[in-house]
Amino acid sequence: MDLYLKPDRLRPVFAADLPESTTRVMAVTQRPAATTAFSEKAKVAAWKHIPSWFLVAKQDRTINPDQERFEARRAGSHTVEIDSSHAAMVSHPEAVTDLVLQAATAAKSDRPELPATGSTHGARAETALTGIAAASLIAGAGAVLLSRRLGHSTS
Repeated sequence: MDLYLKPDRLRPVFAADLPESTTRVMAVTQRPAATTAFSEKAKVAAWKHIPSWFLVAKQDRTINPDQERFEARRAGSHTVEIDSSHAAMVSHPEAVTDLVLQAATAAKSDRPELPATGSTHGARAETALTGIAAASLIAGAGAVLLSRRLGHSTS
């Protein structure tokens, strides 16, 4: 079963800090969430072994900010709190980008070695993929910041 937010509830529940014109578009273009997203258990909790970063949206009405804080504490996450709705990536893209960049550029000393499994070849491939993922995050974050700055300079 798929879940959607009722169009008239999207703004107050999901994106209260965005203009109504934006939330109208979000309401009619939203993608469904599968109910299994709320019931499936993860086989492995990466946060138990890998450093994590967490953004707490203090005005979130979709996930209680106290629940977000609990999850961040449990994971030992580097946490940033902002005055935002659940849609922080839209209403506060600079804060989200800053957090992504902080995670992507964290010192190697912040990233403990994971237990060795598999072949050395697999470890090299994993390291290469991690580098590619970090580069992609940085490039994407840079694109977001550039587009926001260009948008602000022309308005």
